[in-house]
Amino acid sequence: METHKILFDSLDKAEMHFEAGEIRAAQKIINEVSRAMRSNKKISNKLRHRFNFMSAQSRYFDDISLFATNPKRNEIVQKLEKLISSPLDDPKKQANTIHSLQTKWQLLDQSSKPAKKNQWVAFKDLTNKAWEPCAQYYEELKKIKINNAKERKKIIEDLNNYAETNSKNWPNLIELTKHLNKTFKLWQNYAPVLDESYSKLKSDYSNARKAINNEIRKQENKNYKLKEEVITKVKLINDEDNIICIRKFKKLKNDYQNIGSAGKKQERILWIKLNKNADRFFEAEKSLLKDELVTIDSLTKELKKKDYDLTKIKSQITNLNKSKRTKEFKKLINSIKTLEKKNLEIKNLKKVEAYINILDYLESDEINHLELSKDIKKVLQKPSYLANNEELTKSVVMIELISGTESPASNKSIRQVASIELLQNKFSGVEINSNKLKELIISFINNLNSKKIKAKEKKLWKRVQTLIPNIINDLP
Repeated sequence: METHKILFDSLDKAEMHFEAGEIRAAQKIINEVSRAMRSNKKISNKLRHRFNFMSAQSRYFDDISLFATNPKRNEIVQKLEKLISSPLDDPKKQANTIHSLQTKWQLLDQSSKPAKKNQWVAFKDLTNKAWEPCAQYYEELKKIKINNAKERKKIIEDLNNYAETNSKNWPNLIELTKHLNKTFKLWQNYAPVLDESYSKLKSDYSNARKAINNEIRKQENKNYKLKEEVITKVKLINDEDNIICIRKFKKLKNDYQNIGSAGKKQERILWIKLNKNADRFFEAEKSLLKDELVTIDSLTKELKKKDYDLTKIKSQITNLNKSKRTKEFKKLINSIKTLEKKNLEIKNLKKVEAYINILDYLESDEINHLELSKDIKKVLQKPSYLANNEELTKSVVMIELISGTESPASNKSIRQVASIELLQNKFSGVEINSNKLKELIISFINNLNSKKIKAKEKKLWKRVQTLIPNIINDLP
């Protein structure tokens, strides 16, 4: 009965290997159980049924493997038959083609169920026939195959030495995996080898890798347990303050990520499990995000209305914290910037119009709607009318000088004086900005003769009108 229990346990282990995709390992166990059952006369029906079921699974995977690789083997056979019926003119090229087909055939045996004996015999016969036109080169290739076998023996020796040297203090998982990958690439470089040495080399190579693979699995299992422990700690987080829960989870998540790999097949499962146990912490965060997205949608619709209040909308945006990285938030911000730019353009157009037509508003009470400064509006309502033509001209020349525009030759002396004044202001640290332009416009208004604008005054203001679109950003 004890033997039966061991065999049942072995079959359970084989099933676990099948589920994990470790087909060869499972088949090896099934073969061992088969030998044990043949040596034991008393086998229960329950064990026999269980064994028959697992044997059927093993054959199924063999069939699947053959189903996947046989078409590729048939394709190689067809290419060999074509080489036999129509040999290449260049024997070396024919030999290289055969060499390539042999490599592919041997690699198929490494990656799937090996070819059957009759397939190998047929392949070998075809290969020999295809070699006949390049017998001389065959000898050279035979030397290459022998040399490849020697190099593969060195790789096997290196693996055995590596395992023996590091057996008491194995490197970490990454280093072990890198070493195996490096030697595997070298192994593939030295193909093909002679048929009679292929099986032995393959077996020795597999045995040489075994100790390293066992250590990799051992470290992966250790990492698996460590990651399971982290997941358990996440399950135990139960603070009332959700922010504290999230902070603790992020720390544990960082610990989790610092643990090495638990194996490709387990990593994804563990990662999902880790995050799933933390979902409860983020429910409140998700709810807040959802509410903010609703607000963003509402504000976006508000922007499309004719009577939208941009200042109010911008003040509401400052309260959005959870959604700042969402595409909806970015789209809303872009829409606001577009509207602000459009509104600024409209405002500037109105501003340009107001300054160009400023003399039309002398002594007017209906100027509140104009895009002008309060000081200018005040002067417009009650100008001084100093009737000083020289000061009028000086104001215009000064505006031309600030804007970088040439003045008429007749105003050369006034421009020279104005230039010296601006230079003195500059050295005194006085900025020539919108305040200066405002003073000059106020001076022009105050130095007019009367509300009824004279032709000379209109001509002077016309010079300023041409400059306004260029200096509009500097006007108050």
